[in-house]
Amino acid sequence: MIDTLSVIAADIDGTLCMKGSDIMPLTREALRKLHEQGVLFGTASGRPLDQRTLDKAKQWSLGFELDFAIGMNGGELYDSTTGKYERYYLLQPHTIRRILDVLTPFDHNAIVYRNGYDEIYARRMDDFMRDSIRRNHSHVEIGDAEFLSRFPTGKIEVHIRPAIKKDVLAAVETIAGDDFHSVITFETEDHTTLEFQDPHVNKGVALRKYAEKHAIPLSEVLAFGDMDNDIGLLEAAGYGVCLSNGSEKMKAIADSITEYGVMQDGVGHWLKKYILHEE
Repeated sequence: MIDTLSVIAADIDGTLCMKGSDIMPLTREALRKLHEQGVLFGTASGRPLDQRTLDKAKQWSLGFELDFAIGMNGGELYDSTTGKYERYYLLQPHTIRRILDVLTPFDHNAIVYRNGYDEIYARRMDDFMRDSIRRNHSHVEIGDAEFLSRFPTGKIEVHIRPAIKKDVLAAVETIAGDDFHSVITFETEDHTTLEFQDPHVNKGVALRKYAEKHAIPLSEVLAFGDMDNDIGLLEAAGYGVCLSNGSEKMKAIADSITEYGVMQDGVGHWLKKYILHEE
């Protein structure tokens, strides 16, 4: 268990809450208490960073602002102390085009972010994009591979059906190089999200940069996550916790696994039992 707790970093979707939902009540209560005790709190997600992400603290009624936010799976960092955003390791247009070209034969949607949710390019309009427009008031433009690969981007987000995942991954392997890597970030029975980024990027990269800026030992950082894109976050933190609904890879590297899943307020139960000692 962690001896001194200075920072909590947590993934959002599948960890703190389900996509588009409110944070769980026990989690909200525990984070409030710990923040009052001086523990810093920040989110670490695959979302692009803009005011929509920073407003999560207000939407969740935490009673305080996020101390930091990690976005694009570690490719972006917001520090509330300076009010500045930093971006790391963008995918270049020629790499984007190579990835999109190999995906062309498959039924998929590919999404790239140019300027947070204010400037999104996608291969097609579908239910996911319509939901993003509804939730995030996104500005979305539709175009082909050439259109989507005009500018560097933090990531390519690809949505496919699980039935074709094996074939998609095999096709991606044929163009594997040292300029990108891929990771599954969300999966249900009828949906798989596969994301492509520069191989240097993971959530742990941004967490390390934040800790270094503020001279916080990583041994004093507690992290929560559920999917494979959270592995770097948990490996960088002094203590890493995987939700019980998490992937098998995550559970294998975690220091602890929650007794409850995200829908049962897993983070809140864990914090109350092991950090606040209230259960």
